[in-house]
Amino acid sequence: MTDDAPPDLAAADPRGERSGRREQNKAENRTALLKAARAVFAEMGSGAASVRDIVRRTDLASGTFYNYFKDKDEIFEAVVGELTGELLKRHREGRAKARTAEEFFRKHYAVYFDFIVEDPELLALAQKNFTAIRTLLDKPDVRALALALNEDIRAAIAQGVLPNVDVSYLAASLAGVAFEVSVVMVAREPVDPAGATEFATRLMLGGLDRVPVRESGKSA
Repeated sequence: MTDDAPPDLAAADPRGERSGRREQNKAENRTALLKAARAVFAEMGSGAASVRDIVRRTDLASGTFYNYFKDKDEIFEAVVGELTGELLKRHREGRAKARTAEEFFRKHYAVYFDFIVEDPELLALAQKNFTAIRTLLDKPDVRALALALNEDIRAAIAQGVLPNVDVSYLAASLAGVAFEVSVVMVAREPVDPAGATEFATRLMLGGLDRVPVRESGKSA
């Protein structure tokens, strides 16, 4: 038996090390482009911004952009997708844990409105890009918000937190009010997420008793 241990093939193989560095560089480049795009879209709006404007905010060569994104619309979708991912996390800690209908509605709206205004850059992004964001509502990343809302409503109904109303209609109402009120909210000075939350919550509570209740066992 020899004292010489076999070399660690992974450590000895420079190809593996180079591959790891490439993957790290790719992730860093993509992150840099997304960060730059978010800033540019917040300042200029997606309509006025260009790929060149985005790349200029990074240390990357202009052609590098197309290794990651097809065009300006694709990176805009990716920026919005990242934001919806963060919203999903917050909703899991908010309305998903609600114990009353009022708490469910209030947390749904508060998470959404507070998220928009907590970061000045995100607020500017919302103010300048609502029309463009509307076009993404059926995209998979954004659609995930609607799917999660439907799931949370079904769970709340099963737990007796919400009455047995039409899930799809209620989800559409909650999402629609959140989006449309936020459009008005960010256009006001000062921006008032607490006031928007209070209004939207009271609107939903005031109308809830008038919504037709479904027959037991009927699903949406």
